[in-house]
Amino acid sequence: MTSLLNTVGASPARDHHRHPYNVGASPARDHNGYPWHSRSESIASEARSYSNGMLAFLVLMLAAGASAASAEIRIETPWARATPPGIDRGAGYMTLHNDGKQARTLTGGTADWADSVEIHESREVDGQMRMQALPEGLTLEPGAAVELAPMGLHLMIKGLDEPLTEGDTRSLTLEFRNGETREAQLDIRAPDGTAGHNSH
Repeated sequence: MTSLLNTVGASPARDHHRHPYNVGASPARDHNGYPWHSRSESIASEARSYSNGMLAFLVLMLAAGASAASAEIRIETPWARATPPGIDRGAGYMTLHNDGKQARTLTGGTADWADSVEIHESREVDGQMRMQALPEGLTLEPGAAVELAPMGLHLMIKGLDEPLTEGDTRSLTLEFRNGETREAQLDIRAPDGTAGHNSH
């Protein structure tokens, strides 16, 4: 009888391969009770979000810096001489203000209606007006205003695709040594005296 009772109350036989109450082993968990694989995915997701956030922040900071730097250069009264047919170059004038705390060097510019935009200076030498290019650029000191005007500093615009006509407006991009650019809208005015390179 005792043998029978022992047999009835005995636990079900188990082998070392299977457990009748637990088909699969529980996943490994961290000290908070989260499965390790879920924790790893969470960390990876947080890392991606942080990386994307930092990238967006850097882009915004660079854009803000470029905008602030550009705002430090003011362009006043930009204009250019009208040119007659057959003349493939003109001159641009304006007053440039450096409202920033650092010097800026204007190196030239670009225009989709001309081959090149250079900085030139006309000056009187031995009673004659001579013009020369300024390959090193034009430096604008902090707080300074520099006038580009006839018979002095000016933008030499070469390779015009068509004559500059009085009353038109032409867009031109000024380029600075530090990589900054500024857009200028040149009002085309009637020429004062003989048009062409010798009158700049």
